[in-house]
Amino acid sequence: MTDRLYQQDSYLKTFQSPVVTATEEGVVLARTTFFPVGGGVQGDQGSLTTADGESYRVVETVDQDGEVLHRMDRPGLSAGSEVTGSLDWERRYALMRFHTATHVLCGVMFNDYGVKVTGNQLTPEKGRVDFSFEAFDRALLEEGFQRANAIVARKLSVNISYLPAREAMQRPELFKLETGFRHHLETLRLVEIEGFDLQADGGCHVSHLEEIGRLVLTKSENKGKSNRRVYFVLED
Repeated sequence: MTDRLYQQDSYLKTFQSPVVTATEEGVVLARTTFFPVGGGVQGDQGSLTTADGESYRVVETVDQDGEVLHRMDRPGLSAGSEVTGSLDWERRYALMRFHTATHVLCGVMFNDYGVKVTGNQLTPEKGRVDFSFEAFDRALLEEGFQRANAIVARKLSVNISYLPAREAMQRPELFKLETGFRHHLETLRLVEIEGFDLQADGGCHVSHLEEIGRLVLTKSENKGKSNRRVYFVLED
């Protein structure tokens, strides 16, 4: 199994690793700080460079059978080679900010209004979250954004911890998605916004809310009987 370095340190920009397998599909490394697409968050991009200075572009990172697969711009790497991985850091950091901002917004909507999330999609440019409303109220949504920004302004820290899955499953507040948690893991990684919100999550986050900036609601649209799709951006 790939050692997922990003789960211990989301700010790790470079790393070294041997290539475990190299196929037409891509490259699997013994360890990586590249986050694979998942949970509505885009996967990382960047580069892998060999000891002799040959550089290959990582164009997409995906989860495949429990391993992190790095899809490359061209073939050339082989099993056993030592490579240095480098993230497209500006892109990753933007995704980290949006991911943590989504936790704040979803925490407010769930804790204050009992509204669950049915899906989300985060890019380096914008966030999209689908909320399940029994009866949609635009004023309530705008109020939710105001409350989310008030939480961000408190500059709370974001902490990582772990909990046995059997214990976590007894705590429904850890799972904000209406669709439920479908992964089969012995231990779950928890992301806590100190004193505000705690969720099971395997992704990358900023370490303090002040890094997010300000959430700005840009659009909402009806996507079904009770589903409202909400778009937002971040301002410094």
